[in-house]
Amino acid sequence: MLRVLVAMSAACVSAAVGQILVRRGMLELGPLENYAPAQLLAYFGHVVVNPWVIAGTALNTAFYVLFLAALSWTGVTVVLPLTALEYLAAAVLSVLVLKEVVPPLRWAGIGLVVLGVALISYVSPDERAATADAHGKGATPAHHP
Repeated sequence: MLRVLVAMSAACVSAAVGQILVRRGMLELGPLENYAPAQLLAYFGHVVVNPWVIAGTALNTAFYVLFLAALSWTGVTVVLPLTALEYLAAAVLSVLVLKEVVPPLRWAGIGLVVLGVALISYVSPDERAATADAHGKGATPAHHP
């Protein structure tokens, strides 16, 4: 479970930093205000070459690679809730980097999400043993003549 927690912690930080970088790039480009096809194409042409957006997208790719690794080690009911830790990392980074203001009620909500992730991710010793047995790790090898 430790490697899952490490991978998903790194994944969430990677995704949060990636989102901050993408946001920075989008602030640099300005708002999308014209939806005519030619203007959309020009706008998104600028988006895909913006270095902040490129860096953020690379970090979001790192998130997905770590997410896939964690899924190879444990079930989706453990890994998917851990992705919610990104909310905490993103809020902290948005305050520190983007100078956004996060109201107390939002911090309380983020705290509840983190508490929920902790409750969902907790694996009791009985569950751990049952999972090990189900995957053959607790079984004795069969004897073949």
